[in-house]
Amino acid sequence: MTNYQRRKFLVILVSPTAGGKSTIAKALLREKDRFAYSISYTTRLPRGEEINGKDYHFVSWNSFKELIASDKLLEYAEVHEQWYGTSRKTVEKLLDEGLHVVLDLDYQGAYQIREKGIDNITIFLLPPSERIWKKRLLQRGTDSAEMIEIRLKTAEKEFRQIRNFDYLVINDSLDETIAVVRNIISAEEYKVSRYKNFIKDFREDK
Repeated sequence: MTNYQRRKFLVILVSPTAGGKSTIAKALLREKDRFAYSISYTTRLPRGEEINGKDYHFVSWNSFKELIASDKLLEYAEVHEQWYGTSRKTVEKLLDEGLHVVLDLDYQGAYQIREKGIDNITIFLLPPSERIWKKRLLQRGTDSAEMIEIRLKTAEKEFRQIRNFDYLVINDSLDETIAVVRNIISAEEYKVSRYKNFIKDFREDK
């Protein structure tokens, strides 16, 4: 049967801190023949058991500025007083290999990618309520009181951006959220605009 060729795209997940974007990304990435992850650069220090080159590329501010100056970042933004950025070369390579690239970003990074015209979908993951979200944030136990206040203020800015996203998923039940996100991606794969040359594929059926 003919293998219809479809273009791959970026799957951009955004949520407030402790909103679940990293957990959802990890669930998608279990499908190694379908999804890949671009490890971000960051100027912040590792937390807990994070490993350089696996969780993030941890770099100095001077090194980060060099990445910006040499146009090696597809997007970059300051979040919670630290900088984060996505490697342009890595993303392009993974898309060429026929994989969707999963990115967990803040809204600033999502907007930068959208402006560059790279095919993408944006999904905002919202905790079921403010009360539950704050409880999850406190239970992480990785932030000082001062940092939690910064995260709360940042979240208010993020919430005001939700209507600019393609999809909103309420992250109440983890299994249900993962299923909904997968369904969104599957539907997006079948948009006519993502078929490379369906007439040619149709005629060359063997």
